[in-house]
Amino acid sequence: MAPEIICTSQQSRFHTDTLATSTEIDLKGVHISIGRTDLLVDCHLRLKSGVRYGLLGRNGTGKSTLFTALREGLIPGLPSNVRIVLVSQTLADSFGEEGDAEKNDKATVLERVIAMDRVRTKALKQFEGASTCSIKLSAAVESHSASRIQRTVSAYELELIKEDYATKKKIAMRRSGARGKAARLEEDKAELRLKEAEEAFANLSLNPTPSSDPLSQAMSHLSDLQVILDAADYKTTASRAGVILNGLAFTQEMIDGAYASLSGGWRSRAALAGALLVQSEVLLLDEPNNFLDLPTTMWLEQYLTEQVDERTIVVTSHDQEFLDRVVEETMYIRLQKLRYFEGTPLQLEIHERKERKRALKMQGALDKKRAHVESSIQKGRASAKKTGDDNRARMAASRQRKLDERWGVEVNAKGHRFKLNRDLGGYYLTARQGVEMEQQEGGVRISLPQAPELRTLGDLVTFDKVSFKFPKAKKPLLEEVSFSLPQGGRMAFVGANGEGKTTLGQLITGALKPSSGTISTHPQLKIGHYGQHSVESLTRATQGTRTTAIQYFLEHFEKRGEVVDEGEARACLGTLGLGGKAMGETPVEGLSGGQKVRLAFSLIVFRPPPLLLLDEITTHLDLATIKALAAALRAFSGGIILITHDRWFCRCVTELASMRGREEEASSDDDDDDGEDEGDEDVQGKKGKVWRVMSGKVRLMEGGMDEYVLKVERAMARKARLAAQAQVK
Repeated sequence: MAPEIICTSQQSRFHTDTLATSTEIDLKGVHISIGRTDLLVDCHLRLKSGVRYGLLGRNGTGKSTLFTALREGLIPGLPSNVRIVLVSQTLADSFGEEGDAEKNDKATVLERVIAMDRVRTKALKQFEGASTCSIKLSAAVESHSASRIQRTVSAYELELIKEDYATKKKIAMRRSGARGKAARLEEDKAELRLKEAEEAFANLSLNPTPSSDPLSQAMSHLSDLQVILDAADYKTTASRAGVILNGLAFTQEMIDGAYASLSGGWRSRAALAGALLVQSEVLLLDEPNNFLDLPTTMWLEQYLTEQVDERTIVVTSHDQEFLDRVVEETMYIRLQKLRYFEGTPLQLEIHERKERKRALKMQGALDKKRAHVESSIQKGRASAKKTGDDNRARMAASRQRKLDERWGVEVNAKGHRFKLNRDLGGYYLTARQGVEMEQQEGGVRISLPQAPELRTLGDLVTFDKVSFKFPKAKKPLLEEVSFSLPQGGRMAFVGANGEGKTTLGQLITGALKPSSGTISTHPQLKIGHYGQHSVESLTRATQGTRTTAIQYFLEHFEKRGEVVDEGEARACLGTLGLGGKAMGETPVEGLSGGQKVRLAFSLIVFRPPPLLLLDEITTHLDLATIKALAAALRAFSGGIILITHDRWFCRCVTELASMRGREEEASSDDDDDDGEDEGDEDVQGKKGKVWRVMSGKVRLMEGGMDEYVLKVERAMARKARLAAQAQVK
């Protein structure tokens, strides 16, 4: 059973959840814990209407838990009129999955995506039912039978009361403590209303005399339902859903095909489509591009920035460039606090770097000045003692008191001269404020052992007019592919999903054999292969067991006939950031996705091979770990083949571009010597090439990742023009 999420917040009788008029979320004193672990402590949760936020934080700091608490309405004070939709990392928790839509194995993808809007589906069903009632009412009116009208209205209202009871019961099951007690009281009241309504409906059969004006009641219900449907724009829902699905790379055949036939990745895309389709006030996207290729990610960037204007969006992602293109403001969880910055994550990084450098410079100047003052005081005391001059002794004592009581910054945050009564309110031990430096989280460091040097010359891998075709396929997936990778070289394969990038990796490792052409490898070549499903394989292998990371590590090499010293194993896991309880106490199935990535990666770099083949290794990792991994791979002396959709990661690892973004480099003001970017200095290997896999061909991008991004942008613009022309016709 999953640990219970416990949420509290500061409230008053004037709070927005009682007024239900605001579409913004503004809660103070928010505290979120899961089990006995505090994730957020005394935080201010503020989501302004229509703003796109990026949520940052290390793995395990509580980003997904915060999203779940918002979606489930667990935080006291959430406005009851604000509808919150969540697309989770895991399909089972995603908005609109089986529990939220109709369980119809024959439903098409389009039908399922539309059905994911539970409010619209419910309203449509009620409207259709009420329309039927309207027909019956019309017939009853013509026959002047008021009792028939009353019975139809009563049946409809009974259904509304049943739904209200089901909702209250669901809320009561989710809440605990004082809020749980209040929710259970509401559940009891709803249950009592249901019993009374059922009794009244049963008595209506015995006494058909109408007690009010049933026709007016029926028309009022129809009017209310029509307002809901008009707000949901239900008449254009199918066309809007088609546009979104098309943007997420669904073909028309897939859209009209059975939803049940979709794989997990495509179901995640369908859940994302459903969330984008819904008219909600807040949209929470937890790693939305985990299953998206670069063209689809770029479409999502454009859709969120251009098509979603009125909704508040909060997004987490391991793709730094995606976040920088989408978000307007940044939220970040650090040391159990929720903080805000008016800018993108990259701008936040630049700001923090500059502020830290400014603070260090100011502190250095203060330390130097203090040393000078202390030296002068010591000299004054020595001189007073030697000469017996009481004035000098008093002067030295006075300077010492000033040093003890009034030492600190001489300017305030705005750069004006420091004034005690204005700039230092409250009780302090000194009359000056010290240099403030925000407490930083421990840096993520990943260290990789160097690859062995091969005794003979020659390329690591060479493809010569290689083609590959699956047995039942009509045409080859890959045709006449030719390339070579030198020792210590780097290359990246990019392209849309399904074009054959993973198949290329399997041909390189020998898992698949070419249909034609030749593949040559160095006679001493060993390949460390991280597959895109390595985490899933690790999860399946340890499911239902209490195997820890260190146990799995040792058993893995024992099965291969290798004896590994436990100290070496622990050192390897530790250098990859998998230490402490995560290494030796937590079962593998209880580790986070990012921790499982570290474990799977450790198995291939413990005995470093001459070539690393990494297929979507950044999935599940947080941004800090991705940067640390990029720095480690830049310092790796062996060959690297990268399959990725992450633009920044590809540029840094394959093309050896600067670890800092272009915007950061442009605004750095020669402050690059603060020792925080060792990844830019410690570079091994050779600058690599980017190859695009498309339509069976593998083409070299002379301009690297930038050229590929430009081609995708042009393709998107061309597709948009064709769609606009088709709409006009």
